[in-house]
Amino acid sequence: MPQPYFSPLLSRLEWLDHAFLPAGERPPEEAIYNHQRHSATVVLASDALPVKSREADGLIATDNRPVAVYTADCLPVLIADTQTQQVAAVHAGLSGALKGVVINAIHRLGERGASPANLMIAIGPSIGPCCYELGKTQLTQMQREDPLNLTGMMHFTERQPANDRAVRAQASGTTQGVWFDLPLLVKRMAMREGVPEAQIEMSRICTYCMAEAQASYRRNTHFSHGYQQRFSWIRRR
Repeated sequence: MPQPYFSPLLSRLEWLDHAFLPAGERPPEEAIYNHQRHSATVVLASDALPVKSREADGLIATDNRPVAVYTADCLPVLIADTQTQQVAAVHAGLSGALKGVVINAIHRLGERGASPANLMIAIGPSIGPCCYELGKTQLTQMQREDPLNLTGMMHFTERQPANDRAVRAQASGTTQGVWFDLPLLVKRMAMREGVPEAQIEMSRICTYCMAEAQASYRRNTHFSHGYQQRFSWIRRR
């Protein structure tokens, strides 16, 4: 049976619980999560009930109930502030990341007393640069329409990186595009907001070629193997 992934960084904090769950496993029954739309919207958990009543992609806890996001290949981002003991969960696909959902989560935590210098950020399993191909036309459009000035932080290569930890075949190129590193972009965005690099952790688990078989939406479009949502959650004890 696939096992949850626990962030070594967040596991050092004795005042919280968290997990990046395998595909198909449900979060705690009391967990709160939104109706995700690849947006930059971040809301408070107290404003997000009943579950999935709000369209938002970031959620900040307001009590001890878990806050959660569901993903397939997008980035699940769990955030903890060691000073105020606030926690947040963010769903950051490419579209939401470019719109600033992670930046907005950091800012909203700041409005509630958190400081970027005290944030711990864990980026969970997601599609990696070994399997995430973007068409060159899409990349050019992203660089042209760049209101958050992210172009200089984007890392991509024309040659597909080999993943020696893959447990199944990596994605095959279909667009003669580039291989894009979305987790690294989000890490760099957080660093630009003032979060120390040592306090940002990337799992480096690719949902396409390393995680359980039904973890990847993109892999399903290539092979029709099916996919299931992957929940990630965090809460204060």
